[in-house]
Amino acid sequence: MSYALESKKRKFHRLLDSLSKPSTPENTSKPTPAAPATAQDRISANLSIKKVRLSGADRSDLTAVRNSINKISRPAHRLASANSNKRPTFVPWDRERFLERLETFRRVDRWTSKPSPINEVQWAKHGWICTDVTRVTCVSDCGGAVVVKLPDEIDELDGFDIEKVEERKEVRAKLVDEYVKMLSNGHGESCPWRNKSCDATIQHLPLTNYETALLGLHKRYTNISKMGDKLPADDIIQTPEGLELDILIKGLPDEWFKETESPAVSTNGETESANTESKEPTDTPQPVNKAALALAVLGWDTASDGAAGLVGCGACFRRLGLWMYKPKDNGDVTVYTALDVANEHMEYCPWIDKVAQSGAGRPHEKVAQLRAGWQIVAEAAKVKHRRRLRTMASVDTLRPGTGTTDESIGEEENPDAKKKADREWWAKIRRVRQVLTAKSPKRKAVLPDIPH
Repeated sequence: MSYALESKKRKFHRLLDSLSKPSTPENTSKPTPAAPATAQDRISANLSIKKVRLSGADRSDLTAVRNSINKISRPAHRLASANSNKRPTFVPWDRERFLERLETFRRVDRWTSKPSPINEVQWAKHGWICTDVTRVTCVSDCGGAVVVKLPDEIDELDGFDIEKVEERKEVRAKLVDEYVKMLSNGHGESCPWRNKSCDATIQHLPLTNYETALLGLHKRYTNISKMGDKLPADDIIQTPEGLELDILIKGLPDEWFKETESPAVSTNGETESANTESKEPTDTPQPVNKAALALAVLGWDTASDGAAGLVGCGACFRRLGLWMYKPKDNGDVTVYTALDVANEHMEYCPWIDKVAQSGAGRPHEKVAQLRAGWQIVAEAAKVKHRRRLRTMASVDTLRPGTGTTDESIGEEENPDAKKKADREWWAKIRRVRQVLTAKSPKRKAVLPDIPH
């Protein structure tokens, strides 16, 4: 080993000793120079240095170093992934999150009905949730909290004079105006909900696609029909004006009301392997459960928690106990003699409120031309029925020796509507032919080569 390399190693070890050994007082005598170290001595010196590092170092310093190392060695993307499990709270465009906030106002022991400018929909649109009795809190934890409390309404019939009644109304109106301001101003200064709230269309039910609307209707009808004898009688069901169940039933597919084969169950409670195939409808028609159909058209479905005899709405979170509309086991009459499937919703529910369903913020729209959720579903059933009739008619015309079904279609529509529908039908066919007819590209003329 060369002398230069050996001297470098000694300097390295002396540097380690100076870093690891505690400082000595100034009056301490300098140690006498040691003889050149052998290889064995250097190994033992390295071991002693490690021991000094492990035993003489301050534990608090080690903790600080480790914390600093953890902070330095963790990349930014790891910090982001650590907080990825926490969902964002400012999502004014998300309808599902809006419904989650609205559902917090469902408990009647915490929240009672308020005037429409400050009802639960408005608080949920502005990022508030109900956390206590008449108390709302910001979902983003900005520290904002408001207690929404109004004086009770009074009337002259209660024994109060007209001046007292008018004074109470003025106080309520002023408080409502103040709470309207608190919808935004109640949030913290840096809270994004302070400057942005949900759009007016956040309550819109996804019923634009008629096929999706009918699939939802079929699912709700099937779920409610399984309640069986827990459903009220058909004669006490009241439907809104314009909904004729008998006409609606004729437009629905026959497969909805056919009996389905249920798998057989063996004595040990397990399903037999021979009947494990998917259930298929038989040709035996079943009577339509009008009570279940009326509830399904108006948006009611079985309760999400599986409570027996309980239906609920997924848009306004109103719950309805059907046992109140059925006679009791001891022979007593029902609690209520009629079930209005529309008025049992909250007044702001898009299933019955045209403005809520359309998200009317457009001044040119007339309320009379808007449609509520149940009206869209009923219209979807009619459109589906007309399309099915036209499909059957077009198939019959292609069969040899089979007459057309214009007469049957004419029974459903008047002559003018039939002519208009025919014109639209043939116009569609012409457009399809134009698309399918490929035009041959024009070939460029090729000039003959002229010899030079």
